Amino acid sequence: MIVIADSNIIVSALITPKGVVASVFNAKSNLQFLTVDYLFDEVESHFDKIVKLSKRPQKEVWENYQELKAKIKTVVLHTQIPQKYINEAYYITLDVDGKDVYFIALQRYKKHKLWTSDKALIKGVEAKGYDIFITTAELRAKLYKK
Repeated sequence: MIVIADSNIIVSALITPKGVVASVFNAKSNLQFLTVDYLFDEVESHFDKIVKLSKRPQKEVWENYQELKAKIKTVVLHTQIPQKYINEAYYITLDVDGKDVYFIALQRYKKHKLWTSDKALIKGVEAKGYDIFITTAELRAKLYKK
């Protein structure tokens, strides 16, 4: 199963490396992870804050980050996602959360579930009739299943 990882999922795994979210990334399973390329720029722009919240040495957090990056395939936003999906995602997120437009665009393009912990995004998009999300609990239930 392939899932699209949102920024807050990566940040959560970095802040709490022994937490539930990190355990999904680290488990031996049939899960594959996909995201838009700018996610890593976003994470790196907040890296000092992530290190502070994790209460761990910067080097250790950086090593965890590199391990996570290696597990996630990236899609180059402006060359690999057709504009029609970006436009569709714009209208879906218009009054919900415009920061997540590119994750929604990738979901609309690839048709894989989006893994996020952004409750406002989930609620707003589902209220519009879109069933496009997967929860951490649902992913944990799929671990070790082929």
